[in-house]
Amino acid sequence: MDQGPYADLTGYRFPGGIALVEPWMNRLWCYATCAQDTAPSVHPMLVYAAAVQGSGVTFQDIFELLDGTVETGIMVGEQRLAFQEALEVGEIYEVSGGITQVERKSGRRAGTFDIATFELELRRPGGVDPVAVSTTSFVFPRGEVSA
Repeated sequence: MDQGPYADLTGYRFPGGIALVEPWMNRLWCYATCAQDTAPSVHPMLVYAAAVQGSGVTFQDIFELLDGTVETGIMVGEQRLAFQEALEVGEIYEVSGGITQVERKSGRRAGTFDIATFELELRRPGGVDPVAVSTTSFVFPRGEVSA
């Protein structure tokens, strides 16, 4: 496994902040996805949105850290959500996290690429253990495909 030139970003911490899913947003999301209203719990996919919102960075910030642009064809790799308990609509959560791994890979068809993974933890204010953890990876194409 080649760590590549961006491996030093492993351990990079995002500023963090707070996240809140308003009742109207949860209702709207459930309606738009034809899901049963989940209140007082937050719909699970909104947990991902809340984590990103409270991370203190944008996707563009992450892309720039890894020298990614629209032209390079950045792709979503994987998304995982782990819950210790359901988040509650209208409650504030503290968000912290950062980049947990940047791995360089290469393949005959895909060429050279980096997979950057970041993890965001949501906690109740002042809490120690996370209520939920969002883990996301992005794929950054880097080189020519072998013939």
